[in-house]
Amino acid sequence: MVYCKFEIQKMDKRKQNHKIKQSGFVLLEVVLSILILGIAIGAFMRSFTVSLATARRAQIITTASLLAQQVMEEYEVIPPQGNHEEGTFGGEENSYSEDGLPDAEAGQYKNYYWSVDVEEMPVEYNDLPFDGDLKDFESLTKVSVTIIYDDKHLKRFTPIRAVTYLTNAEKFTNASKRENKLY
Repeated sequence: MVYCKFEIQKMDKRKQNHKIKQSGFVLLEVVLSILILGIAIGAFMRSFTVSLATARRAQIITTASLLAQQVMEEYEVIPPQGNHEEGTFGGEENSYSEDGLPDAEAGQYKNYYWSVDVEEMPVEYNDLPFDGDLKDFESLTKVSVTIIYDDKHLKRFTPIRAVTYLTNAEKFTNASKRENKLY
């Protein structure tokens, strides 16, 4: 004969409820930790996209500054003809350079536009000793350059507005203008 002894352990109700509460509490901890992790990842992703947008805007402003400088230098060499002019920096997308090669810069600045306002500003030189001829310095030309960026995705905005004052004196001689083909 074989004898088997079975012991039946009785759990009292307090221990059973305690085990159930412990397993429920662990589930609650997991849900809360996933929620906190999701919020943290969402905040990180938002900061990432904001930093990308800020970097893009800084790039646009830097490019606009360089383009404004280019326009101002052109007006220093060749005086403005009217009071207001507008234009673009982008040429035709399929244009070619003087060498007959495809022009890589033609479409590079196609989203940038410029606007120039010109205004004559009379200047009086009271009590200023000057030995030269003052007729070239009787008035200054105020040149306001506005660069506009519009890529049809971002909101159209003006990244830079620059102002310079030019004298009526010639910056270059006629010989240097012919040599550099500035006519």
